[in-house]
Amino acid sequence: MSASQSSMSGAAGEPGMRTVVWFRRDLRVEDNPALAAAARTAGEVVPAYVWAPEEDGPYYPGRVSRWWLSQSLKHLDASLRRLGAGRLVTRRSNDAVVALLDLVRSTGATHLFFNHLY
Repeated sequence: MSASQSSMSGAAGEPGMRTVVWFRRDLRVEDNPALAAAARTAGEVVPAYVWAPEEDGPYYPGRVSRWWLSQSLKHLDASLRRLGAGRLVTRRSNDAVVALLDLVRSTGATHLFFNHLY
């Protein structure tokens, strides 16, 4: 089952239950195992992207790379909204794990899904 075949806003799971889906380099709704699993598990899906360029190595993304990322995140947000998910939460952080833990705490999420980073 793809995420596009599942509701993102409460069709499954316990009422009030929330799951965070952490998007990294997989900025798509099709063929996204983490998003599909969250849609099956959670009452509400909270999509999230944490931009932590320092964690990717010594090369800070250039202007064109940042433009591409911005456009890709806008497209992802629109795709998620069409599926019934909430607005894509974006964070800028030097530490993605700290940002994610903060998001999980602030939303009361009980699950966190993400895909393997290749």
